[in-house]
Amino acid sequence: MLTTDPDQQLDELLGASIAAFDIPDEIYERAVKRYRDVGAWLTDYWEESRPDGEVYPQGSFRLGTVVQPIHQDGEYDIDLVCRRDILKESTTQAALKEDVGRALSLYVGSGREGQPALSEGNRCWTLDYPTEPFHLDVLPSLPDPEAAPNGIILTDRELREWQHSNPVDYASWFQQRMREEFIQLREALAKRMDIDDVPEWQVRTTLQRTVQALKRHRDMYFAEMPDDRPASIIITTLAALAYTGGGRLHRVLLDVTSKMPGLVERRNGAYWVPNPVQPEENFADRWHSHPGRARRFFGWIEAARSDFAAIGEERGVDRILERVARMLGEEPAGRAGEVMGSGLSQARDADLLGMAAGSGMLGPAVRRSVPRHTFHGDAPSADS
Repeated sequence: MLTTDPDQQLDELLGASIAAFDIPDEIYERAVKRYRDVGAWLTDYWEESRPDGEVYPQGSFRLGTVVQPIHQDGEYDIDLVCRRDILKESTTQAALKEDVGRALSLYVGSGREGQPALSEGNRCWTLDYPTEPFHLDVLPSLPDPEAAPNGIILTDRELREWQHSNPVDYASWFQQRMREEFIQLREALAKRMDIDDVPEWQVRTTLQRTVQALKRHRDMYFAEMPDDRPASIIITTLAALAYTGGGRLHRVLLDVTSKMPGLVERRNGAYWVPNPVQPEENFADRWHSHPGRARRFFGWIEAARSDFAAIGEERGVDRILERVARMLGEEPAGRAGEVMGSGLSQARDADLLGMAAGSGMLGPAVRRSVPRHTFHGDAPSADS
């Protein structure tokens, strides 16, 4: 039977709802296969002009904070860095962008599996796969000699200066914020099954679930104006800065949403959300040219705080799920209702539960083996 502890019940309902918009395993594995193929092909292509570089994932795919699109025809954004190991003085932003675009055009023309099509954006090239629910955004970059070994500089058609970034060290910083809880979750799972049967990317900490919940709430809030949505990197950074460790999921959501607005800096009249590992990079740089984005961010985060506070005042599974449906979508609420109504108690009785998403939150344990991918540039282990 379900727990009678209202706080634990709320956490379990929220956790089951958030788990419903995880990227499915089979889609994750196909995306890994696609970007590994891109990276291997580009390595061969540039082999004659060594030093060549590497391709590696960044963003939510690397951080474990991917959320399912809210629309049936929506796609997952898989962000990749394509680093060319040449000196900045030997090229220009336009030349680098053209070089990577030419290589990707040849890749597309070589008859690759999935038949991707290529298009250009301000900072990246996009590989669209007609039969896949995702696309790959490939970001051309060079090594940043002032931030070795992992710093990069990148192109932007709208900006004259090279832009600084460091997605590898950012991922390490994010993982460090949740390292203690991650280790606890892995150890809890190790007591129930062979730990090798659970890839690290399938473990979700309270911080990761919090970021996922905020991103889904954002997508629902801006459903009619998606171009006005706050960037995921801003949400992720502020949430990680506000996060103080483990704890009940609902309480963490309240704490984080109340702190996030105060973590946005003002420098010489401009809004700043600095990259914690590359202070020269301002994640809110486009707020200066689009002033309405700052106003919409603060309006949204207040709505999120209010909504998560309101859900904590509800009592009873049905009332909570009604709130969840309005905040996060009907499908996640429905999935949570199914889990809480039957599958959860049965799984608990059969001892098939593992700590899947944070302190006090349960989910079905993963028992099948999924090979870990170790493509060069993948995120380091959180317990390394």
